[in-house]
Amino acid sequence: MAHDLPDPLYSGTTRLAGSERIFLMAFRFRIDEPITKGFRRVGTEQIERARRQLAANADPSVEVHEARKCLKRIRALLRLGRAGLGEAAFRAENAQFRSIASSLASARDDHVLLETITKLTAEGGGRVGPALLRLKEAVLAQRAPVADGAADGRADAVAALERALRRFRRLSLAPDSFDTLERGLVRNYRKGLAARDAAFASNTDEAYHDWRKCVQTHWRHMALLSRAWPALFEAHIEAARALSQTLGDDHDLALLREKLAALQPGSLSIEDVQAIEDLIRARQAALRLAARSQGDMIFAERPKAHGRRIAAVWAAAVARSRSAARSGKDAAPAKGARAKAPGPVEAEPSEARSEKGRDTYLGDPQEAERRRHGIR
Repeated sequence: MAHDLPDPLYSGTTRLAGSERIFLMAFRFRIDEPITKGFRRVGTEQIERARRQLAANADPSVEVHEARKCLKRIRALLRLGRAGLGEAAFRAENAQFRSIASSLASARDDHVLLETITKLTAEGGGRVGPALLRLKEAVLAQRAPVADGAADGRADAVAALERALRRFRRLSLAPDSFDTLERGLVRNYRKGLAARDAAFASNTDEAYHDWRKCVQTHWRHMALLSRAWPALFEAHIEAARALSQTLGDDHDLALLREKLAALQPGSLSIEDVQAIEDLIRARQAALRLAARSQGDMIFAERPKAHGRRIAAVWAAAVARSRSAARSGKDAAPAKGARAKAPGPVEAEPSEARSEKGRDTYLGDPQEAERRRHGIR
């Protein structure tokens, strides 16, 4: 569906066009910057992008969708830094961004419903195809007209984002270290595990939607930290996004069922309604079965173990970055000195040995023979 596909940092089959993908690559902490500075940078970039989307004079549906994705990223960032912000600051900021997103939600509702009907028809409408076509016609006929104040609503959201931008620039994290991010990471991962178990136990639309929100936050947390080891994080992000998409399709079907029940009397026959409900139920069962295996893989670790592993990878990346910086500084020639022509790099013994290390020592067979007999 339309929810997550346009929003990958990494993806194989759903890779974005160059300009958009380059932008999303900025939705990451940098290894060499203080955590609070990175937190502010990432957040303000997303706020400014959301403002630009809503102010653009193009397709309102697309503008709203893109802006709401920015708001989801901001709220994921807030959750990652929650422990460092303090509970009062977190709750206040989260509520503000949630309110802005809610004010924009209705602009895409009918669009998503129509996409869901189209996808359901393509995936197995079969004999239910004519009923789905009649449902689509009914949704179009009963679609609420675009309110005269829709543009004003977007303007109000832009104004709210401008105020949020000023506040965000003043936010700080304490401690200003990865420990803060680790705590946020662990908290959401634990919540995702609990939401998964609740979904499996209750099998309700609400429970699966709650799990989906945790999964969306989780893969965005992985994206934020992915500079530490891109290849490692890439696989995890893609798998979590696939799960989020599965759960998103499930949620779209739940919304379609609600719409079906809310249609004006006589819009569809009883037979049409029953056939569509049966198809929705069968499709949701298949999606939830797939989500179970996907979720077991993504949430295979215990929360604290997950946090320790990611923290260790980040610490190693920081150490490597600092080591490289020191090496570059040490290698730089003194001011005014002539650069020495580079000579051959002497390899470490482990790199210079042949595949049969006993046959040579640093390319010198005689030295190898002397060492074999203990002669120096």
